[in-house]
Amino acid sequence: MKADNPKTGNPKTGNPKTGNPKTGNPQTDISDRPIIRLAWRVSQEHPFEFWIGFAGFLLFFSIPALSGYLTAQAFEALTGNDIGTLYFIAGALLLAELARLVAFSFGAVSLTKSWTYMRSLMQGNLLHAQLVSGGEDAGPPARSAGDALSRFRDDTNDIVAFIDLWLDAAGGFTFTLISVGIMFQINATATLVAVVPLMLGALVVLVMDGTIKQWRRDDRAATRAVAAMLGDVMAGATAVKVNDATEPVLGRFQHLVDTRRRTAVRDRTLNEAIFQLAFGATDVATALVLVVGAGAIASGEFAFADLVLFLAYLPWLSNFPRQLSRLITRHRQAIVSFEGMEELVAENDPDRVVRQIRLPVVRGRDRRIPFEFGYENTLAQPGDNDHELLVRPERTRVPLERLTVENLTVGYQSAAVNQTTSPIGAPVVSNVSFDVEAGAFVVITGRIGSGKSTLLRTLLGLANEVTVTGSIRWNGEEVVDHGAFFVPPQCAFVSQIPQLLSDSLADNILLGTDPGPDRSDEDLLPVGPPSHPAGGSAGMAPVAGSLATAVRAAAMTDDVAMMPDGLATVVGPRGLRLSGGQRQRVAAARALVQRPELLVVDDLSSALDVATEFELWENVADAGITVLAVSHRPKVLEKADLIVDLG
Repeated sequence: MKADNPKTGNPKTGNPKTGNPKTGNPQTDISDRPIIRLAWRVSQEHPFEFWIGFAGFLLFFSIPALSGYLTAQAFEALTGNDIGTLYFIAGALLLAELARLVAFSFGAVSLTKSWTYMRSLMQGNLLHAQLVSGGEDAGPPARSAGDALSRFRDDTNDIVAFIDLWLDAAGGFTFTLISVGIMFQINATATLVAVVPLMLGALVVLVMDGTIKQWRRDDRAATRAVAAMLGDVMAGATAVKVNDATEPVLGRFQHLVDTRRRTAVRDRTLNEAIFQLAFGATDVATALVLVVGAGAIASGEFAFADLVLFLAYLPWLSNFPRQLSRLITRHRQAIVSFEGMEELVAENDPDRVVRQIRLPVVRGRDRRIPFEFGYENTLAQPGDNDHELLVRPERTRVPLERLTVENLTVGYQSAAVNQTTSPIGAPVVSNVSFDVEAGAFVVITGRIGSGKSTLLRTLLGLANEVTVTGSIRWNGEEVVDHGAFFVPPQCAFVSQIPQLLSDSLADNILLGTDPGPDRSDEDLLPVGPPSHPAGGSAGMAPVAGSLATAVRAAAMTDDVAMMPDGLATVVGPRGLRLSGGQRQRVAAARALVQRPELLVVDDLSSALDVATEFELWENVADAGITVLAVSHRPKVLEKADLIVDLG
């Protein structure tokens, strides 16, 4: 058991590793954290591209200081009728602008790559936290697919935009130092008159700090609500149509869109107002320089070439205050974005969003991909560029002798996740104890809302925002991190509502597992038409026994034989091309292909007829797999070696 390290967490204190890691861990105020440090770690995911881009844009924003100076010298040469110097300066100006163009090109290409790496780093960490089962990295589930997509897309883009402004601000600051130094030597009064109005934009941003953050939070919340409902409506389109609920559903959606429009307009208007304030300050500064410079020129203290230099520098000087204003604004918005992303990772720790990880970025046509049914030599192998999510880790099998559940008590801490009839805080499952011997068929039964599913999900480490006491022992040794331990090959789970992907039947069953030869047999199953790479003569081909055995054990053989593409049949989004019973049996085959020591099933009877369900249980019994199942059917209860009645 040490091989899978189940000894993490503490079930006596809520066991955050078995459910929502947020339990007992209040959300960190990201405002109090060093946001610059987090963003810096993101920027250094691929430092070479970042620093090449940084150097390119530093030159891009700094070269205008040289161009402005050369322009002023050109006017001075023109005034003195020095044609030779004028041609020389013109050539120097051309070279400066060409160098600026080259710097921009190299910087833009490098930064485009760097932006991709930055987004991939954050999105990879978020995906890892959402997909890992148990352990210290497991994050709480997203509220909905749309909500998660909004965080993956919008929040990561905000952080990248914030980092991108570092380069603009650094270039603007460098230009400002050079140009102000030159201008101050020429005329200190005119320089101060020009610079002071330009700093007003940054001052306004600092004063409006709280408003900027709150309005961005409101906009992000409204955006996630729209995305979440859109995902729900698309997933439940059939339910909406058959219940003639199109009008009220669209009415609710319209309300969310209207709210999103108001918050977006308010947030964007504030951003643009701050940005335009900086533009207006540039015009004010130009006018003041002309007023001050006119008198100085008349008195001979201010040469015409000096005025040209001031006017050449002023538009570029206005960049830095604008960039500084936007940088401060983006900083506040980045705080909100990190707050959104930290909700998807363990312990609400934003550091987990920016950890260095290996991503599956491999160039070339020969890159390997995870196993795809019917295609040869595509099984991903561990390598330097492989992410741990792509290659299923080898886990040491711990043969089950006895599973002991002792005094297990579970209570929900939030109404949002409570699916039982028990009040919030009250025990849903109270002092449940039972033993499961290897090879036994144990059935959990009870009235609706008695906590049957909660019991199973707590056992598997899938329950969210729960308080758990009691113990679960595998062969007498306590399992602490349920989510990390109760996975194949120790355990496999068939949920009440199967989750299928829009992929082939075989890939839905295997989920990247190597369908290597079975220990006992091989079989022939219809795979697909001859045109398919997996196809053979008459659409029949050998299928590795582990897959064939799982399909047969799940009572799917006849169904597969009737499908035109056999195991290569694409099941459609969420398996909509299959019947409810077929979806349930595909999920069962997915669990059985792992040859688990323990099979946990949450109510197969909801989608299967009595004969098919009984056939499936007979097949599982023949395979010698230990079963812990929820059921109400008398025939299943009669077959049980042990019945756990929750009342």
